[in-house]
Amino acid sequence: MHDHPDVFTIQGMEPTMPIEATARVSVAASDVWTAISEPGNLVNVHPFCESNPVETWPGPTGRDHVHYFSGVHYQRDVLQWIDGSGYDLIVGPPSKKIAVANWRIGPTSPDSCDFSIEVTSYLRSNSDPAKLAAYEANVLRTIGSYLESVVRGVAHFAETGIPVKRNQFGAHQIYSPESNTSR
Repeated sequence: MHDHPDVFTIQGMEPTMPIEATARVSVAASDVWTAISEPGNLVNVHPFCESNPVETWPGPTGRDHVHYFSGVHYQRDVLQWIDGSGYDLIVGPPSKKIAVANWRIGPTSPDSCDFSIEVTSYLRSNSDPAKLAAYEANVLRTIGSYLESVVRGVAHFAETGIPVKRNQFGAHQIYSPESNTSR
């Protein structure tokens, strides 16, 4: 397990406000856990993910990669693995991590649960304050719609067993712009 605050401190980065999206899922929590804990699961649940190569998954030493339709490539390293409930990831380009993402399942009844993702982005602390504020506002705006699409994708796949399509809940300017092609 990594100590993520130290990783970001060494890089001269500070956290933004966390951003969270939640979806009510009409299946048992164990079904959502199956959907998000399988190796390569992102191709089924993530509408901006073109491929999801796995180095080690599942478990506390997990590592995989997200290749977005836009060409952006992130690596996800597991910080904490909580069987049946979720996991915490440190994410970003392979050479530099930029965020921590917490994936969580909260049972609400035997046949439903809430699924949420909370992301805390990290930004350079030595940037010009005005530029930093503008960048942080952009991060907050773009990550919110991103997370909404991913939690909806998890709910869709867990409930139907049908993988999401590219941009199923709308395109994303950074990770999957509009396209006339489908997955």
